[in-house]
Amino acid sequence: MKIGVRSVRVGAAVLSALCAEVLAAPQCPSNILYVSSDFGHEVLRYDSTTGQYIDEFVSVAAATGLVEPHGILDRGTDVLVASFGTDEILRYDRDSGALIDVFIDSASGLNDPVYILVGPDGNLYVSSQASDEVLRYDQNGTFIDAFVSAGAGGMDGPSGMAFGPDGRFYVAGRYSASIIVYNGTTGAFEEVLADSGDGLTVGNTFGLQFGDNGDLYFVSSNSVYRYDLDTDTVLTTINFGFPIGLEQGPDGGIFVADANNLSLIDTGDNSVSGPFLSGGSINLLNFFHFSTVIESGTTGDSDCDGDIDLADYALLHDCLAGPQVSPPVMSPDCLDVFDADVDGDVDLEDANAFWLSFDSP
Repeated sequence: MKIGVRSVRVGAAVLSALCAEVLAAPQCPSNILYVSSDFGHEVLRYDSTTGQYIDEFVSVAAATGLVEPHGILDRGTDVLVASFGTDEILRYDRDSGALIDVFIDSASGLNDPVYILVGPDGNLYVSSQASDEVLRYDQNGTFIDAFVSAGAGGMDGPSGMAFGPDGRFYVAGRYSASIIVYNGTTGAFEEVLADSGDGLTVGNTFGLQFGDNGDLYFVSSNSVYRYDLDTDTVLTTINFGFPIGLEQGPDGGIFVADANNLSLIDTGDNSVSGPFLSGGSINLLNFFHFSTVIESGTTGDSDCDGDIDLADYALLHDCLAGPQVSPPVMSPDCLDVFDADVDGDVDLEDANAFWLSFDSP
């Protein structure tokens, strides 16, 4: 019996080695949260699940030319950072944090860049606060046009921005104290959604983001406003000390930059929890970014926690026991994670390969 078990394990080990280069692996979400330290002239990284400090992604000691970082965008192979104080978008290596190049300079009219996003057309949109424009660039950083022309609709100091579920383009005007809506295809002015009549104040109308409930959230007057697009009404205002940037969390809810930390607004009941971040040294947290990059995981690691353990075995058991039909119908998750011999099902040979990789206590 011992010889039989050993021979099966050796056979599975050989099979696993032969298949190693073609094995599929689960697709795991990135766990990186980027945080700007404005007056520290740094970008820090935190664990997006726990809020625990990881490292200095861009350090002031590296002298990369970054001055007052604002918006951040992780594109998978590189990370773009708005350098507010130098009128540039700088590009960094995603793994090392080393400066690659000045991705966008001021020659296109970029002046005090604040926020960066990718539009539905795949192009980059940058709010140019001092020129009162939203500028559009292709994925290589080549200037296309001023998507929102200077001062359109009364815009003064564009800050946070987002494409809405209705396809329109929403921008927070820091100095116009307004939320202005533009055509999502042409950039033409359509309407002022909220302004001083709704309590917005000059100088601190910053972040803007849509929640997982479809409502619009924006910052002004030391509060986060929740706005219902269906009824065109402010549903509630949630008070903070000095809120700035907003972004939807990876598991829902709206995160708010406030007092050099992040708090989380529950989009169901408007309750607030936090602080979220632990460790690191931040000197004015203004904007931040949850990476949405999907990374390749490790074969057998079904829950993407970095090891192969009993939690992964529970899914393996379900895959082995699953649909009792012939031929077996396996879910993509089963095949991606456990089909070691790439034969289209999950069987005892795959289970043996799993146990060879199992992380014992």
